[in-house]
Amino acid sequence: MPYQTLLVTKHDAVAYITLNRPERLNSFDLTLGEELYTALRDISQDATVHAVVLKGTGKGFCGGGDVKEMHAAADKPRFLRDLTRAIHRCVIELRTMEKPVIAAVNGAAYGAGLSLMLACDIIVAVRDAKMSTAFIGIGLAPGCGTQLFTTTVGYHRACEYILTSKTFSAEDGEKLGLVNKVVDASALEGAVEEYANAFRHLPPLAVGKAKMLINKSLTNAPMDHLGLESLTAAWSAGTQDFAEGVSAFVEKRKAVFKGK
Repeated sequence: MPYQTLLVTKHDAVAYITLNRPERLNSFDLTLGEELYTALRDISQDATVHAVVLKGTGKGFCGGGDVKEMHAAADKPRFLRDLTRAIHRCVIELRTMEKPVIAAVNGAAYGAGLSLMLACDIIVAVRDAKMSTAFIGIGLAPGCGTQLFTTTVGYHRACEYILTSKTFSAEDGEKLGLVNKVVDASALEGAVEEYANAFRHLPPLAVGKAKMLINKSLTNAPMDHLGLESLTAAWSAGTQDFAEGVSAFVEKRKAVFKGK
């Protein structure tokens, strides 16, 4: 379907979603929120897609919520309630879809943009990218991202960065555990494709269930999680991919997985 704020393409088992409001640093408005959620939901249900790449056009990944629209809103509390709900739906879809999502961070990731980045599973950022939770700087309590940020960096670091809207570099983000890999701008596409290509050849059902287990591990009690792991492993043992994987191992050849 045509989108106003996104570019969506699919190639060789990978879906590419590009935030496309470069004149506003790909800032998050209600239209982008609705379109991004729709695109993510459709891709999550597409069995031919093994991985997703999320990126931005122009100079930034996502500059956060559209502050000009916040300023123009007649009912600002209602507008922020609607906007944060739109962001939350996208974050939930990113985290719950059983496909790995790679963020290609080509520039600024602020506020809601940082939240979208953190909701992805693997994050590759250019060296000169700048990041910030941003909300406090405009007098706004954070509408998203505090849990994702705190879970990763810990309580005291989260207070340092969130309460002061501290801006940090991609390399700082890597040291904090927020970014997987930092590259020069010229190497971003190649680094992202290296990850994407790996997922083209890995068993997509097993990868999806592994992502689910990682996310559930953040909230499950240890004994409950062990039970879920056992059930999930047993389920995956009934797939054609598992039969192919163990046959290939025994026969000392490369497995060819089909997502079945």
